[in-house]
Amino acid sequence: MKEYDVIVVGTGTGGSTVAREMTNRGKKVLMLESGGRWEWMGNTMTVAMMLKHFGLVRSKEGRTVTFADNYGGLSNIAAGCAAPPPKAVFDPVGIDLTEEAKEAKKDLWIQKQPDELVGKANLRLLEVANSIGYHWGKMDKFIDPQRCNASGDCMLGCKTGAKWTARVYGDEAVSKGADLHLHTKITEVIVENGRVVGVKGTKLGRSVQYFGKAVVLSTGIDNAHILRRAGIARAGKGFCCDWLQFVGAEIPGMNTIGATPMSVGSLEFYESDGIAIVPVFPNWSMYAATLAFAGPKSLLKFPRFWKLSGIMVKVRDETAGELFEGVSFSKKVSKADQMKLDKGIDIIKKVFRKAGAKDSSILPLNPQGAHPSATCRIGDVVDINLETEIKNLYCCDASVLPSALGLPVIWTAVALGKRLGKHLAAGSADR
Repeated sequence: MKEYDVIVVGTGTGGSTVAREMTNRGKKVLMLESGGRWEWMGNTMTVAMMLKHFGLVRSKEGRTVTFADNYGGLSNIAAGCAAPPPKAVFDPVGIDLTEEAKEAKKDLWIQKQPDELVGKANLRLLEVANSIGYHWGKMDKFIDPQRCNASGDCMLGCKTGAKWTARVYGDEAVSKGADLHLHTKITEVIVENGRVVGVKGTKLGRSVQYFGKAVVLSTGIDNAHILRRAGIARAGKGFCCDWLQFVGAEIPGMNTIGATPMSVGSLEFYESDGIAIVPVFPNWSMYAATLAFAGPKSLLKFPRFWKLSGIMVKVRDETAGELFEGVSFSKKVSKADQMKLDKGIDIIKKVFRKAGAKDSSILPLNPQGAHPSATCRIGDVVDINLETEIKNLYCCDASVLPSALGLPVIWTAVALGKRLGKHLAAGSADR
């Protein structure tokens, strides 16, 4: 029976980082992924195959929240926008990620993009916003400008390899000896005398078990379900999802279709209100699905799509709601959350008006969740080393966030993975 030093369940950003860090230290690592490795199949199909239930997962309140189900997790359809771990989130729990964030910045190709990749439409919105007193600028991106073809397909499964994804780290780990098993759904951990010794689940319908000195859960929403089955009942009680709203408008002489998403924007209201504002809008199929969820009459707005420019507001939402078995969950847009969204929408409307849009053309879409997180919070379900009450059982992804991030997650998840890698390498798994 083969025993690994570390078993990583889930190959999203946090899990792939831990796998890479440990293989670089000569450890025996196993990566387990419930999904497959879907490559470019055209915009809509790529996204659908990378997400749970083709991206149509909704809360009991009817709100769409995005969950991944593929090698590399949600990093494959991220916009490539980078924000460092915010002190507002980690200082309250006594974690300093400064060193790890610096290391991650080098690995992730983080830089601002040249004007030709930012695009004329985004640069115009930046200029307009600043002309009325806001403070917009170029956003950091984990995109290699030498390989980017300026297609704007960052959120649709980048086919050029210009955008960093968790697969970069995962593939590096495999090249250095890590084992990777796809289509392997882990449902339980194996615990002996209060210490994790392995995991079990199914691979293509066949029961499987794997054994290791330490187990790192990086399955997003499924972390809480696995921990509940292990007796940690408070996992999944309350979570965050960074509510967002897309706002479209018809600006004479321009639209943002095909523009590099989130390449400019503003975080000037993040510290005070937990609000981020960046130009981005769904592609045609996502737009159609969003309208359909709003009701059949909303589909009459679909022909306007090719005239629209889009800006998004994203907020740090309150920790609330609950996960239930499977992908069922409850999560309301609280009054406080909606107030933040409304403030962002008001700002966006001012920018659109200044750019020449008429009020009658401005279309806010319904709120939806971007980043399922905080289901296994630091200080509650895991400690500051990301360890659960079961020895050598860890979580490392957005589920451990102590509160909502309200920002792109990847830089933070990599920093957490690097920090956990150092902890594991120090010999904690041999306790």
